[in-house]
Amino acid sequence: MRAVALDFDHRSLTELDIPEPTLLHENQVLFRVEELGVCGTDRELASFHLGYPPEGDSFLVLGHEARGRVIQVGSAVTSLRVGDCVVPMIRRGCSPPCSCCARRRSDLCVSGNYRERGIFGLHGYFCELAVDAEPDLIAVPERLAEFAVLAEPLSVVEKAIRMAMQFRQAPPATAGVLGAGPLGLLAAMAMQARGLDVWLHSLEPRDHPRARLAARIGARYVETLGSRADIVIEATGSAEAAFSAIESLAPLGVAALLGASAGVGHISFRELVVGNRIVFGSVNASPESFALAMEDLGRFDSDMLRRMIDRRPFSEFRETIAAPSAGTAKLTHVIH
Repeated sequence: MRAVALDFDHRSLTELDIPEPTLLHENQVLFRVEELGVCGTDRELASFHLGYPPEGDSFLVLGHEARGRVIQVGSAVTSLRVGDCVVPMIRRGCSPPCSCCARRRSDLCVSGNYRERGIFGLHGYFCELAVDAEPDLIAVPERLAEFAVLAEPLSVVEKAIRMAMQFRQAPPATAGVLGAGPLGLLAAMAMQARGLDVWLHSLEPRDHPRARLAARIGARYVETLGSRADIVIEATGSAEAAFSAIESLAPLGVAALLGASAGVGHISFRELVVGNRIVFGSVNASPESFALAMEDLGRFDSDMLRRMIDRRPFSEFRETIAAPSAGTAKLTHVIH
């Protein structure tokens, strides 16, 4: 079957023909991959800045934002049936399991020996068929199947917002988001759905398609930072944005950093201390976060979600992985 992979011997992005997977255990599910989202992590992988292939292989099949359709279930599977729409969780816990992985919180793995499909040590979903264990798959209501490719990035946002709400020492009223990519737009939608007054900052001019999407959500699009907020989400992968997120915190404010890389900047620790401000990092997501993502997809504006997705054929993977979309938020490949 077709697959898009990284060839580590030749350090190249390529299309391969690989064997079709089969069920090896009673709790496994075989599903046909229907759509696959592309994100900044895939571009970092394609630049060979992170990631590694499964043991014994010299290639890594890319793709971790998948939507699929069940075509076969093992005899021990009870919650899924043939024809169900599913999205896979990405991280697989360490073995032997640490205290977090043992309670199904591999997103909090403390050993660092986890693996992630399409990223670290496990093949991903940029292919035609895939197999996962039942606990690693999230059932998608059929009415949300059209938007299910957004579930994985939204789950990352849900986890960060939930943590920020828990850390916050008073009910929040305002929220800020840095970045108008998929994570940023989804974060703005999720926090607005919780009743917060949301502003969103990005580098695009006000007439850019992403800025217009932010306005359509109802968030205030700000080209120049200056506003403060009770909760701030950094969703850019930029160290400069991470420093700006911290500087944008109101007293008792909480900042969640979702992807900032290394950088040099200035932080007033006195302001952090005197203002009881909190900064934390968050990655990956729990089963509960995926459940919250499904809830929010069900209450977000359907037309807005459609505008966020730019569907492309399988064959355009070189173009989509080479650079982010110039306009719409989420580049998505149609596999079937």
